[in-house]
Amino acid sequence: MSSVDLARTGSDQEPVLNFGHWSAVRRVALALYFVVFVVWSAHYGIPVQRELVIAWVCGALACACIGRHPREMLQLVIDWMPMVIVLAAYDMTRGVADRLGIGVHFHPMIDFDKGVFLGQTPTEWIQHHVYAPGALTAWNVAFTLIYTSYFITPFALAGWLWARDRAAYLRFVKRLVSLAIAGVCTYILFPAAPPWLAAEEGLLHDVARTTSEGWKIIGVGTSILFSEGQASVNLVAAVPSLHAAFTMLVALFLWDRVPWHRARPLLLLYPLAMGFTLVATGEHYVFDIALGWLYAGVVMVAWSWWERRRAARAGERAGAERPAVESPPDPAERPQVA
Repeated sequence: MSSVDLARTGSDQEPVLNFGHWSAVRRVALALYFVVFVVWSAHYGIPVQRELVIAWVCGALACACIGRHPREMLQLVIDWMPMVIVLAAYDMTRGVADRLGIGVHFHPMIDFDKGVFLGQTPTEWIQHHVYAPGALTAWNVAFTLIYTSYFITPFALAGWLWARDRAAYLRFVKRLVSLAIAGVCTYILFPAAPPWLAAEEGLLHDVARTTSEGWKIIGVGTSILFSEGQASVNLVAAVPSLHAAFTMLVALFLWDRVPWHRARPLLLLYPLAMGFTLVATGEHYVFDIALGWLYAGVVMVAWSWWERRRAARAGERAGAERPAVESPPDPAERPQVA
């Protein structure tokens, strides 16, 4: 005999089929899926391409939909497809600036960083004190792992939100997609070179791109995939830093979801660690990072304002459509009987 269980799933609360054993089946499926993921990562390396990360996250969500209403699987596809399309369009923009004939900017970011930091860019100073060519240290591992988390964390968070609170997932994805679109538009209008590329042109001294060095210590196959991925992206898409923007967006979005107020400032450690990593590895200037944080803040404020405004209008419409309730007449106004 089957029973109907009202369970919270990726979509809104709705009846789902529950034959008693489906919960155990889902747990087993997720456990096996995790084992397959570990084996695959050991052979091919930790996935760092957005398409692969999203595919693995959606695969886990599909396992969590086993035994539920068939509409859950369709909802999964519908909810994730817009983000996949926009991010695919984002990847297709690499090299667009070159075909449009827009010159690559090298100096504005250098001038800003030198003006703020007393004549020397932070990237030059940090690499001079931390990075030693040919020597691999714990710094390399930390920088590589923090940098790589950008490719995983936003989509892992999106998957967690979809499984627990679809409305929150939709709000987060709107912000994520808007941020990616804003970044693409800026890359096309203002192609900018990162510090390591400026160093190759002789504009900076002793700066190298070191984000993949940590894989040599960790010893997984990601190193080759990581390097190939870095070589295929738009090399002059540095302003703003979407690494900084996405990590700040994650921290800001989770801010109100952390129940302990004193723990909330700890969320900011993630974008701060990412910002330091990007500067130390020659990927971005402080200018790029600050602009990325600004973009994330503007997107958060804009969407929050729009959602509050829309909720207020919905409330006004509901109030206008609600039938008026006549109040009882005032006893003082009742006609007196002689």
